[in-house]
Amino acid sequence: MKRLKDTVPNALYIHIPFCAQKCRYCDFNSFVSESTFIDKYLTALEKEIAGLKGQYVFNTVYIGGGTPSILNELQLEKLLRSVLNNTMLGSETYEYTVEANPGTMTIDKAQILKGYGVNRISVGVQSFQDRQLKLLGRIHSGDDARKTFDLLRSTGFKNINTDLIFGCSNQSLSDWEKDLKTVIELNPEHVSTYSLTYEEGTPLTRDLDNNVICTLDEDTELEMYKTTIRSLTLHAYHHYEISNFSRDGYQCAHNLIYWQNKDYVGVGAGAYSFVNGVRSANEKNVCRYIEDLHNNKNIKPFHECLGQDRHAAETIIMALRLRQGISNADFCERFGYTIEDQFSEQIDKFRRDGFVTFDNKILKITQEGLYIADTIMSEFV
Repeated sequence: MKRLKDTVPNALYIHIPFCAQKCRYCDFNSFVSESTFIDKYLTALEKEIAGLKGQYVFNTVYIGGGTPSILNELQLEKLLRSVLNNTMLGSETYEYTVEANPGTMTIDKAQILKGYGVNRISVGVQSFQDRQLKLLGRIHSGDDARKTFDLLRSTGFKNINTDLIFGCSNQSLSDWEKDLKTVIELNPEHVSTYSLTYEEGTPLTRDLDNNVICTLDEDTELEMYKTTIRSLTLHAYHHYEISNFSRDGYQCAHNLIYWQNKDYVGVGAGAYSFVNGVRSANEKNVCRYIEDLHNNKNIKPFHECLGQDRHAAETIIMALRLRQGISNADFCERFGYTIEDQFSEQIDKFRRDGFVTFDNKILKITQEGLYIADTIMSEFV
């Protein structure tokens, strides 16, 4: 068994853990805070980013949260200037994404983003219907979402993603079809559609536990997913990942790094990095993160070294999210053995049922396999 080659990360994730209001379904590392505290966080973040100077060349940068667009104009410039001054970006084809929510984006902020080289905006729409937005705890209206999209277009952004959520309590198939119709009319380059999950400790889950709301029945939720695939592919969106659709040439390059299980660097409170088989995480508590950086202390309380077999298994799991699957030759080049050497039992099981295909060249999930993807992937752990 050969040793894994040393690899160099070319993807950078930057975490902004602040929101105007915590969404009712969200369990991400984010919270509402005052502007002065955000300033302290950005100072600490700038110090961590400065530590990257000269180490890597990044082909993708992704600023996520939280809600990065909650930053005011001065804060946004401070952050973007820090990225510009302390990181080396790749060729002119690099992808530079910032997440933004309707209700927090302004023309001035859009122009600042454009001026600092941001070339992709991911808009957290979730729904265009006010009833669904209220249930989810969003601060914007459907009309706000449309106006934000138009604002970004008028500022010159030619690569926009929209996030949508389906499977909400009391949501009908007709409701979801209306959201799909609206997003198709807006014509973004990329669409991400996610089934609502009830995370432990969130207000939405507490409502579920207290019988204030109920989950959508599985048949309706499955039909929503099938409708998504039919509608978006019919309108020339390529279904390239379980939850993601893009126009030709607009796949999310940053997320492809994750799905291909390649190396990346994460900065900010709670951010993960994966470099040369070692996964690490920054201090999640924002106050401690700021204090530890100020005092030059270690900000990474978590490290784990992935053995070769576990790394290989995780690579298969992530690759099965991609409709193109994973090449046996590429897998063998990375890990020193073929896919069937390690996973023949799982492959045979799901190939018999028509959920995966494998011809000794490419392993990939089938259309029917998409509907039980979580079950399939869990077998490769």
